[in-house]
Amino acid sequence: MYIFLFIIGGILGLGIGAELIVRSSINLADIFKVSGYFIGFTVIALGTSLPEFAATFQALNVVNSLEIALGNIIGSNIANILLILGVVSFINPITFPNQQGQKNQTLMVLIVTLIATGIFFILSTNPNSNTIIYGIFLIIIFLAFLYFQYKNESFDNSNISSTPQYSQYISYVILIIGLIFLYYGSKYFIIGSKQFALSFGISESIIGLTLVAFGTSLPELATGVVAALRKQPNLAVGTILGSNVYNIVGIFALILFMNSNPFPTGSLVLLTNIVIMTIVTIVFVYKVRFGFNLFNIKAFYLGKKSGVIFLILYAIYIYYNYLQTHIL
Repeated sequence: MYIFLFIIGGILGLGIGAELIVRSSINLADIFKVSGYFIGFTVIALGTSLPEFAATFQALNVVNSLEIALGNIIGSNIANILLILGVVSFINPITFPNQQGQKNQTLMVLIVTLIATGIFFILSTNPNSNTIIYGIFLIIIFLAFLYFQYKNESFDNSNISSTPQYSQYISYVILIIGLIFLYYGSKYFIIGSKQFALSFGISESIIGLTLVAFGTSLPELATGVVAALRKQPNLAVGTILGSNVYNIVGIFALILFMNSNPFPTGSLVLLTNIVIMTIVTIVFVYKVRFGFNLFNIKAFYLGKKSGVIFLILYAIYIYYNYLQTHIL
């Protein structure tokens, strides 16, 4: 019974913490006069990615599980695209502005995903490689990404309020409270998830790819649903795309710096899932930029049809990983 209390309490802590962090981040962005799309792709994306950062830290330090940490970032990125974008586009169709800056941003997500995938395969086949070097390389890519976003700043404030809701001091207090909720939420969620895996004979890789990934993607899901209901789906898209970059570059670098365990070699589950993540990202970027004429699915647009397809694909993905629990 306590296992489920840990998991539920952890999810609540993650959700509350991320919500407080996002609220304070938006208010601080209003105070410093930063544009809406830039906030979605950077500030809010960073806030909603903090559960993944916290969960990764706890996975490596509390339960000493590299597989949960790796599975978390891979599963979270898949959930962000298939589950969250599927839900958002089903609630309110998304039209991507046909602007070079935002087209480049979707391409940037694909590029960093391919780079991280390449590093993952190198380390999987050469476990004695110096992970610090690859971690530094990812940090450089991460900083270049932030600079790229700043240079592509569109100064479109349509997605957020231009008037701060409360003072800068209160924003910092809310931010600190949110970080506290986030830390303890991730701690108990990870502990509960590992005990769940041990109790039911499920591998830690599967738990990281599904349960932990879903739990740490809840802030993106909540942000996306609220944005869609408020007729601001593009804000959700910016948050999700930015979050994926933070996950696959920033958090992967954190794992390479912090991990003291041998990098998993020959892990069919992780290798298969990172290939799935890469394919999902390629399909998403291609769909957004070019569309699929075969299915009469337009470019620069995600409607209910696309949303249903994404959700079906995510259900198939979860079922595939469920089957792995009986194979492994």
